[in-house]
Amino acid sequence: MIHGNGGGGTRFIPFLQRVNELEEKRFRVCLPALPGFDGRPLPGQQPGWEPFIESLQQAITPFEEARWAFYGHGIGGSLLLEWARRGWDMPGGQAIQPERVLLHGIIGASLEHRFFPKMMKPKPVRALMQRLIAWPPLQSTWERRLFQQPERIAPAVRQQFFRDYARCAAFPVFFDLITPQWYREVQQQLQHQDFRFIWGDQERVVASRYLEYWKRDFPNASFDIVPGWDHFPMLEDPAAFHKKILDHLPK
Repeated sequence: MIHGNGGGGTRFIPFLQRVNELEEKRFRVCLPALPGFDGRPLPGQQPGWEPFIESLQQAITPFEEARWAFYGHGIGGSLLLEWARRGWDMPGGQAIQPERVLLHGIIGASLEHRFFPKMMKPKPVRALMQRLIAWPPLQSTWERRLFQQPERIAPAVRQQFFRDYARCAAFPVFFDLITPQWYREVQQQLQHQDFRFIWGDQERVVASRYLEYWKRDFPNASFDIVPGWDHFPMLEDPAAFHKKILDHLPK
């Protein structure tokens, strides 16, 4: 499971708690430690995709022979697209083939149609936005913007969500990696893949109206539009999120 930008593996804390309470060892959750997230440093001043791909490969290597389902949320899904473009390559010239690829509210097809990616092109704007999201006096404002029912999220988890932004060195990097040109190249290579897209019909971060571009660009993919979901159901409704993941896992 790969999280989106700004945050980290802590976004899946309620989901992991649900798994520990209910799962009968059907699957093991792997949360790759991406560089630049959760307080980890970035390798170099202007990293490309490689450090992030390498972190995925390192997470997979100890369990390479296992059956895999990959889930990516936000830029985490875009990172999976980049890895898929590379043929799911592994060190030593090998490759891995996931049985299922779940892409949830991801970034790519709508880049040329949304204002936010264009606004975030200047690096000073990125730095300012990151500070504003992490600034404690604005937490309640951001909660109303990002969550439908913030009161359903434990206070400690909500606070951690915003602290993660404050110490996310990778936050500005993906605005240089996930670009319209990058997306066009990825789409040309992967357009016939049978990815599974998950989207909330109340999605506001990457609004559900942009799904038409994904459907056009990936005609062999399936699309699960979930009534009532916004961008962070793993925090607001971990029980429903857990059930949805189970529904999409290979038998």
